[in-house]
Amino acid sequence: MVQLFILFFFSIKPTHGYEIQRFISLNRMSEWNNIKSGSIYYAIKKLEKDGYISMIDKPEEGEKKKQIYEITQKGRDVLKILAYKEMGRPLQGAASEKFLLYPIIANLQKEEIIECVENHISDLKEQKSRIHDWRKEKEQNPCSMEVITLDYMITTIDSQISWHRLMLDNLDKIIQETEEIAVLIKETNFMNYEC
Repeated sequence: MVQLFILFFFSIKPTHGYEIQRFISLNRMSEWNNIKSGSIYYAIKKLEKDGYISMIDKPEEGEKKKQIYEITQKGRDVLKILAYKEMGRPLQGAASEKFLLYPIIANLQKEEIIECVENHISDLKEQKSRIHDWRKEKEQNPCSMEVITLDYMITTIDSQISWHRLMLDNLDKIIQETEEIAVLIKETNFMNYEC
């Protein structure tokens, strides 16, 4: 998700890693998402090495100016691929990377989002069915840890299905909010704000 988020940010405007780091800090993303500000520079170097971003302004030796990067066409292509993969991933606890929807939504067409989410819901239902069958096999000992674990897994899958359905029900509004966030990122210099 770190690479997806960085590519998303660079797809909106050329900037430097410190501004992305400030955005993460200002939004307290490390508290509710697995994107950590400390991983930004490592990911930027990897993205540059892979040809997904390129440096457009490098400071002269001795200058304190930041290195400015922009996304390449190769980066835009991989951004869409990463967004599609992330949309199909399961939610992972209270700090799921998928909760950061706007880099995903901003890089997929509405029809792609709907198709991907519907496929994911179908996979979740199949998984729930297999676990439910396994749970029936274990019913002879209803207090066993296995039964409690299987019940928890079923509840977790139900919650994931509900979350994805709610997302689809509100998709137009989410798309609009995503567009507003992109405008905010484009028009705001996050270096001007204190964390």
